[in-house]
Amino acid sequence: MRKIVLLLLSFLLLVNCATALAKWNDRDIVERIRAVGNTPAAQKKADKIFSERLKEAEANRVRERAETEQGYRTVNRRPVVAIVYENNAKTKYDNTIDKKLFEYLDAALPVRTYDLIDGRDYKAQLAESGIEDIADAERADIVDILAGSGVDFFLYLGINPVQVKDKGSLFAAGKIANTSLPFRIIDINNNKYIYTKTYTESAKTMSAIGGVGSKSVTLEIMTRVGKQIQAAIESRLPKTVSYTEQIVRE
Repeated sequence: MRKIVLLLLSFLLLVNCATALAKWNDRDIVERIRAVGNTPAAQKKADKIFSERLKEAEANRVRERAETEQGYRTVNRRPVVAIVYENNAKTKYDNTIDKKLFEYLDAALPVRTYDLIDGRDYKAQLAESGIEDIADAERADIVDILAGSGVDFFLYLGINPVQVKDKGSLFAAGKIANTSLPFRIIDINNNKYIYTKTYTESAKTMSAIGGVGSKSVTLEIMTRVGKQIQAAIESRLPKTVSYTEQIVRE
């Protein structure tokens, strides 16, 4: 009887885990990023001190007066960024990998600075046109799909399968992990790359007492790459999109 109860409890646990996994993967990519990221801190970081806001407001008033005289004005808005994320790590802890990378994406793409949208529809359109591997897709093909969509920038991040091997010596044991993460940012309006790089990374962990797991050494890679991706976004991705429009006088 005890064995039956244990088997039943194990089955229920597996069902619950499978349900949670399905719910996580089915969620909008933007929801997933914001759910695990450090959004309050990212927003606070994006806020400007009062004196800086005063100077900016005065500069805007001067610019607006000049534009009124010329009959044109400059409009600034938040960039729209479509995100496609593909996790092909094929590990038992893919969700943990997602959450680790999403922390850095959320910090680099503050709510008050960018409008993020799920790029799954554009991924489907690319697949329909015969482009299954976005990491190796031509920039022009991606631009063609997104042209006129209202999207300003296309961000792609992928994870290739993680290879983990045992590594040991007479006095220590550990793991070594290898993987690569293709990362692309495309300026749709100007048909150019803002940033493109494939991070080919490895990490190893050794312990004299053993017990080093595959998860910890893999997350070391994700942390390292996540920091580099955050730095690339913060330094390369424009924080506003500007355009001019004629002032209509009544």
